[in-house]
Amino acid sequence: MLSSELELADLDARQWNNWWRLLSPPRVLASPRWALAIIEDGRVIKLVIAGAGARGSIDPDTVQLPMRGWAQKLGVSAVVAIERGVLGDLSAEIEGALRMDMDLVAQGLVALKALKKRAGHGVWTEPPLLDLLPAPTIDPIQRTFDLLIPDRSALVAYVIEDDRSRIHSSIIAVKNDGDIVRAATHRAIDDLVPEVAYARDWRKGHERLMAAVEERFAKPSVALIAERKSVIDVMTGPSDQLAREINAKRMIVDPAPAWLLTLLGGAAVAAMAGRAASALASMLPQGARDRASAIASKARDVAMHSGPFAALGFDPIELWSQLKQFYRR
Repeated sequence: MLSSELELADLDARQWNNWWRLLSPPRVLASPRWALAIIEDGRVIKLVIAGAGARGSIDPDTVQLPMRGWAQKLGVSAVVAIERGVLGDLSAEIEGALRMDMDLVAQGLVALKALKKRAGHGVWTEPPLLDLLPAPTIDPIQRTFDLLIPDRSALVAYVIEDDRSRIHSSIIAVKNDGDIVRAATHRAIDDLVPEVAYARDWRKGHERLMAAVEERFAKPSVALIAERKSVIDVMTGPSDQLAREINAKRMIVDPAPAWLLTLLGGAAVAAMAGRAASALASMLPQGARDRASAIASKARDVAMHSGPFAALGFDPIELWSQLKQFYRR
Protein backbone atom coordinates (compact mmCIF):
# COMPACT_ATOMS: atom_id res chain seq x y z
CA MET A 1 0.00 0.00 0.00
CA LEU A 2 2.87 2.37 0.78
CA SER A 3 5.78 2.14 -1.64
CA SER A 4 9.24 1.63 -0.16
CA GLU A 5 10.29 4.43 -2.51
CA LEU A 6 7.46 6.79 -1.57
CA GLU A 7 8.22 10.29 -2.84
CA LEU A 8 7.30 13.02 -0.35
CA ALA A 9 7.70 16.55 -1.66
CA ASP A 10 6.04 19.96 -1.40
CA LEU A 11 4.78 19.23 2.10
CA ASP A 12 3.36 22.15 4.04
CA ALA A 13 4.29 21.76 7.72
CA ARG A 14 1.30 23.81 8.90
CA GLN A 15 -1.16 21.69 6.93
CA TRP A 16 0.56 18.46 8.01
CA ASN A 17 0.18 19.51 11.65
CA ASN A 18 -3.45 20.46 11.01
CA TRP A 19 -4.15 16.94 9.72
CA TRP A 20 -2.80 15.53 12.98
CA ARG A 21 -4.95 17.86 15.07
CA LEU A 22 -8.03 17.20 12.95
CA LEU A 23 -7.77 13.39 12.96
CA SER A 24 -6.62 12.88 16.54
CA PRO A 25 -9.27 12.20 19.20
CA PRO A 26 -9.80 15.24 21.47
CA ARG A 27 -8.54 13.36 24.53
CA VAL A 28 -5.20 12.77 22.77
CA LEU A 29 -4.82 16.48 22.04
CA ALA A 30 -5.88 17.45 25.55
CA SER A 31 -3.40 15.03 27.10
CA PRO A 32 -0.71 14.03 24.55
CA ARG A 33 0.88 11.49 26.87
CA TRP A 34 0.50 7.76 27.33
CA ALA A 35 1.55 5.30 30.01
CA LEU A 36 3.15 1.84 29.88
CA ALA A 37 2.75 -0.45 32.88
CA ILE A 38 4.61 -3.73 33.42
CA ILE A 39 2.74 -6.19 35.62
CA GLU A 40 4.02 -9.19 37.56
CA ASP A 41 2.13 -11.40 40.01
CA GLY A 42 -0.89 -9.15 39.92
CA ARG A 43 0.88 -5.87 40.74
CA VAL A 44 2.48 -3.02 38.80
CA ILE A 45 6.29 -3.26 39.00
CA LYS A 46 7.19 -0.58 36.43
CA LEU A 47 5.27 2.49 35.26
CA VAL A 48 6.52 4.84 32.55
CA ILE A 49 4.78 7.92 31.14
CA ALA A 50 5.84 8.94 27.62
CA GLY A 51 4.88 11.71 25.22
CA ALA A 52 4.73 15.49 25.44
CA GLY A 53 5.63 16.71 28.92
CA ALA A 54 6.31 13.12 30.03
CA ARG A 55 7.56 12.41 33.53
CA GLY A 56 9.41 9.21 32.62
CA SER A 57 9.47 6.40 35.17
CA ILE A 58 7.29 7.05 38.22
CA ASP A 59 6.29 5.18 41.38
CA PRO A 60 4.35 2.05 40.27
CA ASP A 61 2.33 2.18 43.49
CA THR A 62 0.57 5.21 41.97
CA VAL A 63 -1.96 2.82 40.43
CA GLN A 64 -3.46 -0.50 41.41
CA LEU A 65 -5.25 -3.20 39.44
CA PRO A 66 -7.83 -3.28 37.92
CA MET A 67 -7.03 -0.66 35.26
CA ARG A 68 -10.30 1.27 35.35
CA GLY A 69 -9.63 4.98 35.74
CA TRP A 70 -5.84 4.80 35.30
CA ALA A 71 -5.74 7.22 32.36
CA GLN A 72 -7.58 9.95 34.25
CA LYS A 73 -5.56 9.44 37.41
CA LEU A 74 -2.23 9.59 35.55
CA GLY A 75 -3.29 12.50 33.31
CA VAL A 76 -2.68 10.55 30.09
CA SER A 77 -4.82 9.75 27.05
CA ALA A 78 -4.12 6.00 27.02
CA VAL A 79 -2.57 3.23 29.10
CA VAL A 80 -1.03 -0.05 27.94
CA ALA A 81 -0.39 -2.73 30.56
CA ILE A 82 1.65 -5.87 29.77
CA GLU A 83 2.45 -8.90 31.88
CA ARG A 84 6.21 -9.23 32.28
CA GLY A 85 6.13 -12.87 31.17
CA VAL A 86 4.34 -11.93 27.94
CA LEU A 87 6.97 -9.42 26.79
CA GLY A 88 9.41 -11.99 25.42
CA ASP A 89 6.76 -14.01 23.57
CA LEU A 90 5.23 -10.85 22.14
CA SER A 91 8.56 -9.55 20.89
CA ALA A 92 9.54 -12.94 19.41
CA GLU A 93 6.22 -13.30 17.56
CA ILE A 94 6.38 -9.82 16.04
CA GLU A 95 10.04 -10.07 15.03
CA GLY A 96 9.51 -13.54 13.56
CA ALA A 97 6.64 -12.36 11.36
CA LEU A 98 8.35 -9.22 10.02
CA ARG A 99 10.06 -9.27 6.63
CA MET A 100 12.38 -6.79 4.99
CA ASP A 101 9.97 -6.20 2.09
CA MET A 102 6.99 -5.29 4.33
CA ASP A 103 5.67 -1.75 4.16
CA LEU A 104 4.66 0.21 7.26
CA VAL A 105 1.00 -0.82 7.04
CA ALA A 106 1.87 -4.53 6.95
CA GLN A 107 4.30 -4.12 9.86
CA GLY A 108 1.66 -2.35 11.90
CA LEU A 109 -0.86 -5.12 11.22
CA VAL A 110 1.63 -7.76 12.39
CA ALA A 111 2.09 -5.95 15.70
CA LEU A 112 -1.67 -5.35 16.09
CA LYS A 113 -2.45 -9.05 15.49
CA ALA A 114 0.07 -10.15 18.13
CA LEU A 115 -1.29 -7.64 20.66
CA LYS A 116 -4.94 -8.42 19.97
CA LYS A 117 -4.35 -12.16 20.40
CA ARG A 118 -3.28 -11.42 23.98
CA ALA A 119 -5.93 -8.79 24.75
CA GLY A 120 -7.25 -9.52 28.22
CA HIS A 121 -4.70 -12.31 28.61
CA GLY A 122 -1.44 -10.54 29.31
CA VAL A 123 -2.12 -7.25 27.49
CA TRP A 124 -4.68 -4.64 28.53
CA THR A 125 -5.45 -1.15 27.23
CA GLU A 126 -7.43 1.83 28.47
CA PRO A 127 -9.46 2.81 26.53
CA PRO A 128 -10.09 -0.81 25.42
CA LEU A 129 -9.13 -0.30 21.77
CA LEU A 130 -7.80 -3.84 21.33
CA ASP A 131 -11.33 -5.10 21.97
CA LEU A 132 -12.67 -2.93 19.15
CA LEU A 133 -9.99 -3.03 16.47
CA PRO A 134 -9.93 -5.96 14.01
CA ALA A 135 -6.56 -7.41 13.06
CA PRO A 136 -6.68 -8.46 9.39
CA THR A 137 -3.61 -9.44 7.40
CA ILE A 138 -2.27 -7.17 4.69
CA ASP A 139 -3.67 -9.27 1.81
CA PRO A 140 -7.39 -8.41 2.25
CA ILE A 141 -6.45 -4.80 2.92
CA GLN A 142 -4.45 -4.69 -0.31
CA ARG A 143 -7.19 -6.42 -2.34
CA THR A 144 -9.78 -3.96 -1.05
CA PHE A 145 -7.49 -0.99 -1.76
CA ASP A 146 -6.93 -2.22 -5.33
CA LEU A 147 -10.65 -2.75 -5.83
CA LEU A 148 -11.58 0.73 -4.62
CA ILE A 149 -8.73 2.83 -6.04
CA PRO A 150 -7.44 2.28 -9.61
CA ASP A 151 -3.75 2.44 -10.45
CA ARG A 152 -2.30 5.54 -12.11
CA SER A 153 -4.82 7.78 -10.37
CA ALA A 154 -4.73 10.46 -7.69
CA LEU A 155 -6.53 10.64 -4.35
CA VAL A 156 -7.34 14.17 -3.22
CA ALA A 157 -8.58 15.48 0.14
CA TYR A 158 -8.84 19.17 1.07
CA VAL A 159 -10.15 20.80 4.24
CA ILE A 160 -10.88 24.53 4.04
CA GLU A 161 -10.82 26.87 7.04
CA ASP A 162 -14.36 27.74 8.15
CA ASP A 163 -13.80 31.44 7.39
CA ARG A 164 -12.42 30.47 3.95
CA SER A 165 -9.25 32.45 4.58
CA ARG A 166 -6.94 29.60 3.53
CA ILE A 167 -6.59 25.86 3.18
CA HIS A 168 -6.62 24.13 6.57
CA SER A 169 -5.08 20.86 5.34
CA SER A 170 -4.63 19.00 2.07
CA ILE A 171 -3.20 15.81 0.62
CA ILE A 172 -2.65 14.68 -2.96
CA ALA A 173 -1.49 11.08 -3.32
CA VAL A 174 -0.77 8.98 -6.41
CA LYS A 175 -1.38 5.21 -6.57
CA ASN A 176 0.53 2.99 -8.98
CA ASP A 177 1.17 -0.77 -9.03
CA GLY A 178 -0.92 -1.16 -5.91
CA ASP A 179 1.06 1.34 -3.82
CA ILE A 180 0.96 5.00 -2.89
CA VAL A 181 4.10 6.18 -4.68
CA ARG A 182 3.90 9.95 -4.32
CA ALA A 183 2.32 12.38 -1.87
CA ALA A 184 2.24 16.16 -1.49
CA THR A 185 0.11 19.02 -0.19
CA HIS A 186 -1.42 21.94 -2.07
CA ARG A 187 2.00 23.60 -2.19
CA ALA A 188 2.78 21.43 -5.24
CA ILE A 189 0.12 23.19 -7.34
CA ASP A 190 -0.09 26.57 -5.63
CA ASP A 191 1.32 28.32 -8.71
CA LEU A 192 -1.56 26.91 -10.77
CA VAL A 193 -4.29 27.38 -8.14
CA PRO A 194 -3.32 30.07 -5.58
CA GLU A 195 -4.31 28.99 -2.07
CA VAL A 196 -6.06 32.13 -0.83
CA ALA A 197 -8.08 32.65 -4.01
CA TYR A 198 -9.13 29.00 -4.09
CA ALA A 199 -10.15 28.91 -0.41
CA ARG A 200 -12.25 32.06 -0.82
CA ASP A 201 -14.54 30.32 -3.37
CA TRP A 202 -13.58 26.65 -3.29
CA ARG A 203 -16.83 25.34 -4.76
CA LYS A 204 -16.44 27.32 -7.98
CA GLY A 205 -12.73 26.51 -8.13
CA HIS A 206 -13.19 22.74 -7.97
CA GLU A 207 -12.78 21.99 -11.67
CA ARG A 208 -9.66 24.17 -11.82
CA LEU A 209 -8.22 22.30 -8.84
CA MET A 210 -8.87 18.89 -10.43
CA ALA A 211 -7.26 20.02 -13.69
CA ALA A 212 -4.15 21.16 -11.80
CA VAL A 213 -3.90 17.82 -9.95
CA GLU A 214 -4.18 15.93 -13.23
CA GLU A 215 -1.51 18.15 -14.84
CA ARG A 216 1.04 17.70 -12.03
CA PHE A 217 0.15 14.25 -10.67
CA ALA A 218 -2.51 12.03 -12.25
CA LYS A 219 -6.21 12.06 -13.06
CA PRO A 220 -8.12 12.06 -9.74
CA SER A 221 -10.23 8.97 -9.03
CA VAL A 222 -11.54 10.22 -5.66
CA ALA A 223 -11.64 13.80 -4.40
CA LEU A 224 -13.21 15.14 -1.22
CA ILE A 225 -13.34 18.87 -0.40
CA ALA A 226 -15.08 20.39 2.63
CA GLU A 227 -14.81 23.06 5.28
CA ARG A 228 -13.45 22.06 8.67
CA LYS A 229 -16.78 22.13 10.50
CA SER A 230 -18.34 19.76 7.97
CA VAL A 231 -15.50 17.28 8.42
CA ILE A 232 -15.93 17.32 12.20
CA ASP A 233 -19.71 16.93 11.82
CA VAL A 234 -19.18 13.85 9.62
CA MET A 235 -16.66 12.37 12.06
CA THR A 236 -18.95 12.78 15.07
CA GLY A 237 -22.46 12.77 13.60
CA PRO A 238 -24.94 10.03 12.58
CA SER A 239 -24.16 7.48 9.86
CA ASP A 240 -25.86 9.50 7.13
CA GLN A 241 -24.07 12.78 7.97
CA LEU A 242 -21.74 12.52 4.96
CA ALA A 243 -24.70 12.20 2.60
CA ARG A 244 -26.36 15.17 4.34
CA GLU A 245 -23.29 17.37 3.91
CA ILE A 246 -23.05 16.49 0.21
CA ASN A 247 -26.77 17.06 -0.41
CA ALA A 248 -26.52 20.43 1.33
CA LYS A 249 -23.50 21.27 -0.88
CA ARG A 250 -21.30 21.81 2.15
CA MET A 251 -19.01 19.09 0.85
CA ILE A 252 -17.86 18.10 -2.63
CA VAL A 253 -17.07 14.48 -3.53
CA ASP A 254 -16.13 14.68 -7.20
CA PRO A 255 -15.01 12.47 -8.76
CA ALA A 256 -16.95 9.95 -6.69
CA PRO A 257 -16.54 6.29 -7.75
CA ALA A 258 -19.61 4.08 -8.01
CA TRP A 259 -18.79 2.16 -4.83
CA LEU A 260 -18.74 5.38 -2.81
CA LEU A 261 -22.05 6.57 -4.23
CA THR A 262 -23.56 3.19 -3.33
CA LEU A 263 -22.28 3.48 0.23
CA LEU A 264 -23.58 7.02 0.57
CA GLY A 265 -27.02 5.99 -0.64
CA GLY A 266 -27.03 2.96 1.64
CA ALA A 267 -26.01 4.99 4.66
CA ALA A 268 -28.78 7.52 4.04
CA VAL A 269 -31.42 4.81 3.60
CA ALA A 270 -30.20 2.91 6.68
CA ALA A 271 -30.23 6.03 8.82
CA MET A 272 -33.72 6.96 7.62
CA ALA A 273 -34.93 3.41 8.28
CA GLY A 274 -33.34 3.52 11.72
CA ARG A 275 -35.13 6.74 12.65
CA ALA A 276 -38.42 5.44 11.28
CA ALA A 277 -38.04 2.16 13.16
CA SER A 278 -37.39 4.00 16.40
CA ALA A 279 -40.53 6.06 15.94
CA LEU A 280 -42.68 3.04 15.12
CA ALA A 281 -41.17 0.61 17.63
CA SER A 282 -43.57 1.49 20.43
CA MET A 283 -46.51 0.85 18.09
CA LEU A 284 -45.47 -2.70 17.14
CA PRO A 285 -45.92 -5.93 19.09
CA GLN A 286 -42.71 -7.64 20.24
CA GLY A 287 -42.95 -10.37 17.61
CA ALA A 288 -43.08 -7.83 14.78
CA ARG A 289 -40.09 -5.98 16.24
CA ASP A 290 -38.08 -9.20 16.38
CA ARG A 291 -38.89 -10.08 12.77
CA ALA A 292 -37.98 -6.59 11.59
CA SER A 293 -34.70 -6.78 13.49
CA ALA A 294 -33.89 -10.14 11.88
CA ILE A 295 -34.61 -8.77 8.39
CA ALA A 296 -32.41 -5.73 9.00
CA SER A 297 -29.60 -7.93 10.31
CA LYS A 298 -29.82 -10.19 7.25
CA ALA A 299 -29.71 -7.16 4.94
CA ARG A 300 -26.56 -5.93 6.68
CA ASP A 301 -24.96 -9.36 6.29
CA VAL A 302 -25.74 -9.44 2.56
CA ALA A 303 -24.26 -5.96 2.07
CA MET A 304 -21.21 -6.94 4.10
CA HIS A 305 -20.46 -10.03 1.99
CA SER A 306 -21.19 -8.53 -1.42
CA GLY A 307 -20.16 -4.90 -1.08
CA PRO A 308 -16.80 -3.19 -1.67
CA PHE A 309 -15.47 -4.23 1.76
CA ALA A 310 -16.37 -7.92 1.44
CA ALA A 311 -12.71 -9.03 1.33
CA LEU A 312 -11.87 -7.35 4.63
CA GLY A 313 -13.83 -9.68 6.88
CA PHE A 314 -15.20 -6.76 8.90
CA ASP A 315 -17.42 -3.77 8.24
CA PRO A 316 -15.39 -0.53 8.43
CA ILE A 317 -18.58 1.52 8.66
CA GLU A 318 -19.67 -0.38 11.76
CA LEU A 319 -16.13 -0.13 13.16
CA TRP A 320 -16.19 3.63 12.74
CA SER A 321 -19.55 3.85 14.51
CA GLN A 322 -17.88 2.18 17.51
CA LEU A 323 -14.77 4.37 17.41
CA LYS A 324 -16.72 7.59 16.92
CA GLN A 325 -17.28 7.95 20.66
CA PHE A 326 -13.60 8.87 21.11
CA TYR A 327 -14.03 11.89 18.82
CA ARG A 328 -16.93 13.39 20.72
CA ARG A 329 -15.90 15.99 23.21
